Amino acid sequence: MSDPQALSRANRRFHRQIHLASHNRFLVQQLDLVHRSMALLASTSLSAEGRSKGTLDEHEAIVRAIEAGDEDAADAALREHISRAFMTRLRLDAAKVQAAE
Repeated sequence: MSDPQALSRANRRFHRQIHLASHNRFLVQQLDLVHRSMALLASTSLSAEGRSKGTLDEHEAIVRAIEAGDEDAADAALREHISRAFMTRLRLDAAKVQAAE
């Protein structure tokens, strides 16, 4: 998927489905708030070269772990996914600062 906006929408739908699968209304509401605040992170990190494929691979790892019922693997995959998105955002921000100097 080469369209960052389409990938961002798919990303939101993916995360929403994970939230809904918890069957915990309070958790879903809280995660929706968190996800809205992280939308900027996702939209900017997804624009980085190679990040869209990385995101899809990370989502697949999360789904595989959930389907296998492996909580530890799901937790690790989710943490890796968030970490990579965050690090990508930091690199993009650093590049913008350097370009402005």
